[in-house]
Amino acid sequence: MTKFDLVSIAKAGGSIVIDATKYTKFDLVAIASALQNNATLELNNAGTKTKFDLVAISNANPGAVTFNI
Repeated sequence: MTKFDLVSIAKAGGSIVIDATKYTKFDLVAIASALQNNATLELNNAGTKTKFDLVAISNANPGAVTFNI
């Protein structure tokens, strides 16, 4: 799926589990920002991103993102 597909799903209220290696930091920030109330983003293989990337993604929607390292 593309970033745009996932942003649409997030805007519709869906929770999403994806492989972090397939998307850029900017893609993941956009997806996290689009999440609605009580929806979550779970990122598998998040250990491939830098600490700064993970902080930026977290800041996009605090409390809604889970990292599986």
